[in-house]
Amino acid sequence: MITGYSYGQGAKNVVQFSGLVVGGDSLYGIPGVLISIKKAGRGAVTNEAGFFSMPTLVGDSVTISAVGYKKKTLIVPKSEKQSVTLIIEMQEDTAFYPIVEIFPYPTEEVFKKAFLALQLPDRGMYNNMYNNVDQLLLQHMIINSTMSSSENQKYSLRNQILLPGAPVGSGGFQIFNPFAWNNMIRSIRKGDYKKKADE
Repeated sequence: MITGYSYGQGAKNVVQFSGLVVGGDSLYGIPGVLISIKKAGRGAVTNEAGFFSMPTLVGDSVTISAVGYKKKTLIVPKSEKQSVTLIIEMQEDTAFYPIVEIFPYPTEEVFKKAFLALQLPDRGMYNNMYNNVDQLLLQHMIINSTMSSSENQKYSLRNQILLPGAPVGSGGFQIFNPFAWNNMIRSIRKGDYKKKADE
């Protein structure tokens, strides 16, 4: 005996209704699809593979429904084997709703003020970058910066060459010049320095 049916209907009217519920062109089973017979107040749910099986009567109206798919209604047909197995293809039910923009600001003017006052996490990095290329700051650094070792050496050599009384093209200090030592020794041997002292 099957629950929900009277003896007067006869066993020949009972059909084991089974099927595989698939979605679209994928032919993959859809789990959790509701198979219901509203008239009898009974139903079933597809398993993880999309399969279901339930007893019905010939001529019952079976409703197949699932979230995201269009509802489908089938009539249980007659069967000599008292069982019916179908592959039921569900069509996706895609609904397009108008775009709704949600802002936390009541007016556009308030939004503009909040946007301009926005402090991004990397704002400090950009501020440092802008400060490093500021023309007034660069000029101030150039004016107040001290000379490097290379600039000191060039300045010293330039002053030695431009000493008052120094011959053009000759250095100010000749202590390491071997030719100047040679000239000095010759002058001492000739007595040039003694003559100058006598005069």
